[in-house]
Amino acid sequence: MVRTIILIASGLALLMAACVGLIGYNHIQSAYLTSFSEGLHAAATLIEDEITHQYEGDWSLSEDGELLKGDVAIHDDFQKQLDELHNKTGMHYTVFYGNTRYITSLTDAETGQRMEGTRASEVVSDEVLKKGNEYLAKNFEIGGQKWYAYYLPLKNSDGKTVGMIFAGRDTAIVERNMKAAARAIVFTFLGFFLFNFGVARFLISTTSKAIRDIVGGLQSLEDGELSFYINDRTFNRKDELGIIAASSAQVRDKLQDVISATKKLSEDVTQSGISLATSAETASRVAEQVTGAVEDISRGAASQAESVETSVGNTNEMGDSIDDITDRIEELSAAANEMLTGAQRTVDTLGNLMDKNADVMTSMQDVNSQIRQTNDSVKSIAEASNMITEIAQQTHLLSLNASIEAARAGDYGKGFSVVASEIGVLANQSKDAAESINRIVETLVTESKKNVEIIEQLSESVQEQNYQLTSTKDDMDVVVENVNNVENSTKLISDKIHLLNELKASFSDIISELSAISQQNAASSQETNASMEELNATFSLISNAANELRDMAETLNEKMSFFTLEEISA
Repeated sequence: MVRTIILIASGLALLMAACVGLIGYNHIQSAYLTSFSEGLHAAATLIEDEITHQYEGDWSLSEDGELLKGDVAIHDDFQKQLDELHNKTGMHYTVFYGNTRYITSLTDAETGQRMEGTRASEVVSDEVLKKGNEYLAKNFEIGGQKWYAYYLPLKNSDGKTVGMIFAGRDTAIVERNMKAAARAIVFTFLGFFLFNFGVARFLISTTSKAIRDIVGGLQSLEDGELSFYINDRTFNRKDELGIIAASSAQVRDKLQDVISATKKLSEDVTQSGISLATSAETASRVAEQVTGAVEDISRGAASQAESVETSVGNTNEMGDSIDDITDRIEELSAAANEMLTGAQRTVDTLGNLMDKNADVMTSMQDVNSQIRQTNDSVKSIAEASNMITEIAQQTHLLSLNASIEAARAGDYGKGFSVVASEIGVLANQSKDAAESINRIVETLVTESKKNVEIIEQLSESVQEQNYQLTSTKDDMDVVVENVNNVENSTKLISDKIHLLNELKASFSDIISELSAISQQNAASSQETNASMEELNATFSLISNAANELRDMAETLNEKMSFFTLEEISA
């Protein structure tokens, strides 16, 4: 793209230089010829003035055919003067009488003889002798040579035109000077072309290297490799390519931080899920033990009631049962304390998981924002590519118009037709390059959209994980509350047992109190059994949630394994 733009700009600049050179050459030629004609006019005027003031009288011819000025034959004297002026100025001079040359410094190119006695052309004779006007002849052939000449009418005292004064110079010197000017313009044009070509080549080389660095980094990012490196020369650029390179590096670094943190958090979540599942299994076993102890308490209470009803003599046996119940209550209290500690630890772990999960969601949002910014930059490149396509189309239309105008100009427009054709080819190449860039940009946009969809899926997974953690924490809060209820019930049973031991000495009171206590124990046992069943169900939910949490962490690890993280050399 950069090469095409610079080549088009260079071509247009060279075309402009060629047009300027051609116009300058035409102006130089016009100015030089104007100055040359003014010099010839001045020389002819000087000769005419010299003859008029040097000799008195009118122009005439003698009987012998000699040219007279007044009564003086001026041929020999004035011939010497014309030859001397020719040697000094390089111009040729002629005095005409009528349309015939009588005094001249001209010689025939073929014979080498003076051209005295030869006649002027009919065009000159009509313009000067008949009309009495001055006349400038360009590329006028005289004696086998091309001349640039000025003719002045030669008049007698009565105002009648009787001859002409000629001052001229062959066109060879004009052609040499104009060729020298053309060579100077051409050499200047070539120097500008070489300089422009060198600058364009340098710009193309440096810009193409920078673009290749950026494209290579983006392709590595597309493959999930976050360890790509962009050359320092690209970062040091002060144009848009340097900004794109810096933005790409920032996206790379941010993705590395996010992916590293995500992998670490997923590992922590996996370990926490395993710990939570283990704690849930331990708590379930403890609950089974508590359930067994409660069943034992229930059976003891029933046996105690039967003993009270059957015989007072079973008091000792009742005392033994009370001691057994006391031991069971102590075991139940210890198990309840252990369950409470485990449940509180589980709640703390869930809180940490929720905090880490929130960090993961924040990082996902940052990644999503960075990818969308990258997508916006790619779309800006697509818009610039569309502008290039439009410029190429306009250039193509201009080349067609130029070809049409060149065809109308015929042979004079052949060179311009070739330039117009080359511009058309460059326009087509620019269009093809722009379309290729559009296809690449569309691919980048598609891949960017896929990345956005992946990030959104990860965000939904993390949100679902957060919901599961919140639900698990609520369940654990219920477990803690139930364990506190079990501990309170255990303390209540313990107080009652101690009361039975204190009142054991009084048999009648013991019977009534034992009956009441037995009924209360049976009811408490039923309540405890119900609570333990609910606790077991809660632990089952905790275990399932822990397994789901572990599965989600493993899924997150699989998603993050697409990215490659390595140390980046400076």
